[in-house]
Amino acid sequence: MDDSLNTILKSVCMFTTARPVLVGVSGGPDSLCLLDLLDRLGYPLVVAHLNHTLRPEADREAQIVARTAQERGLRFVLGKENTQLYAHMHSLSLEEAARTVRYNFLFEQARLFKAQAVAVAHTADDQIETVLMHLLRGAGVAGLTGMQVRALPNAWSQEIPLVRPLLSMWREQILDYCAERQLQPVYDSSNQDLTFFRNRLRKELIPYLASFNPAIKRVIWRGSEVMKGDDEIIQKSVEEIWQHCVQRNGQGFVLFDVSEFTNQTVGMRRRLIRRAVAELRPGLRDIGFDAIDRALEFLAAIEKPGQIDLVSNLRLVYEPGRLWLTDGGVELPTDEWPQMAVDTEIQVKEAGAIELEGGWQIQVDLILQAGLVMQIAQANQDPYQVWLAVDIDKNLIYLRTLRPGDRIQPMGMSNGTQKISDFMIDRKVPRRARRGWPLLWVGEKIAWVPGCLPGQGFQLSHDTQRAIHCTIKREN
Repeated sequence: MDDSLNTILKSVCMFTTARPVLVGVSGGPDSLCLLDLLDRLGYPLVVAHLNHTLRPEADREAQIVARTAQERGLRFVLGKENTQLYAHMHSLSLEEAARTVRYNFLFEQARLFKAQAVAVAHTADDQIETVLMHLLRGAGVAGLTGMQVRALPNAWSQEIPLVRPLLSMWREQILDYCAERQLQPVYDSSNQDLTFFRNRLRKELIPYLASFNPAIKRVIWRGSEVMKGDDEIIQKSVEEIWQHCVQRNGQGFVLFDVSEFTNQTVGMRRRLIRRAVAELRPGLRDIGFDAIDRALEFLAAIEKPGQIDLVSNLRLVYEPGRLWLTDGGVELPTDEWPQMAVDTEIQVKEAGAIELEGGWQIQVDLILQAGLVMQIAQANQDPYQVWLAVDIDKNLIYLRTLRPGDRIQPMGMSNGTQKISDFMIDRKVPRRARRGWPLLWVGEKIAWVPGCLPGQGFQLSHDTQRAIHCTIKREN
């Protein structure tokens, strides 16, 4: 076992002896076996144990692990967590909460000790249980690959790998090793509690499946290994298409180009949604088929902007040409459109550049004998530039944002006015960008909404002498 494990540690886990390995030790046979093997092979270790405070014997088990580390001359670190309270506060099952607090603790300590990796003692039996758990929860091919020997990045770190060196070893081998080495593991009584999903798989489902095929565990294990190879091929394709479909990927959101996204096969769309969910919720496991299909059905049925709740406080938000997956508490960016600080006003007194928000600016130039450029103005197709029949020396010109009651007389409307909010809706100005959208006022009239046509009465004519040319752009 030593030689085969050392090969895994060096070639797959990429261990060196230069930095410590933080090894999670519960005191059970699996983790005690891992500790003993790593120690015998000469790797520098930090032994970490978390007391979940779920069982009366938990304090005694922590003392046993501490004594084991001390006897071997290894550094030991102990954590303690009220797991039941954590589960309640985060609306998690007790099983999921225990897993979460454990890994939070292990990676926190790994950072403090500058560890090269966090090592845990999952075995081939654990892999079988994980694959079945994913299957029963509706996971796709990626879920059926099970756990990785080396995971980086992972849900807890972008720099510290999570390694499972015993993942190809069966529990029988572990128990034989402990007996041979005269190791004295402790046994967690909660492993017998059938209210936990994983325990029911181990105690009830797997023995039942074995009644159909005594080699069922090896069949499932081989299947997960095959799936790993298939998934690697698929992932390469997903990453290539991801680059074409994703317009932006920021803190708390992923933005898809709708036309690129909908051009993909249904299977690839599912993969892209899963990839986006993993981007925003790296610790979320077992994203069900129903959640992914609900996302695709939403996109297929939409006719106007809208949104739905997807999973784990993530939302899908549709805007024309855009599909956002966003954290429920995140404000989507507006920097792709011209914006001002809300409720601000900037007076335009002379030619020059005026800085707006997010790198945007408006350039104002004076035009003399403006009638000579009337044909250019009339042929203009750029909604972010305009020529206005305004005398900067005689007119009060200013930029400000939307206020309740604002109205505009759009170009071509001979009589009456329109609410500026309705005007923006008609011109498909996104809702979240409207409050900060700069409006160019001349006196008490809106002369121009950038991105749209100018207001009525501000067009150039052959008689126009003085005018202004306004251009809004974003600096790279």
